[in-house]
Amino acid sequence: MSAGNDDAANSGQVRGARAKQNGRQSNGNGEDHSNTSAAQRARILAWLQAGRPLTTLQARRELDVLHPAGRVEELRKSGELILTTWVREATDVGREHRVARYSLGARA
Repeated sequence: MSAGNDDAANSGQVRGARAKQNGRQSNGNGEDHSNTSAAQRARILAWLQAGRPLTTLQARRELDVLHPAGRVEELRKSGELILTTWVREATDVGREHRVARYSLGARA
């Protein structure tokens, strides 16, 4: 590796370390991929507002939200009408579990 490449690699490492230090990770297009509760709530709400139901396993796998029930409860406390239905869904290893499926309720 040349000296120029070392500098580029080091600057990338510095940016990555700075992003982690600030609790934020960006994919370069301005999206916040941090694991703050607020960022997790925002990811869940955006998913639901797109008209898609979200299961516990999907939230963990696709949105990187490890405690979806907690984030959904926080959204409810902030005034969001989120409905829960119970479904059976297989994990990545094929074991079936009873999990929550969240969707946005209709506003009056």
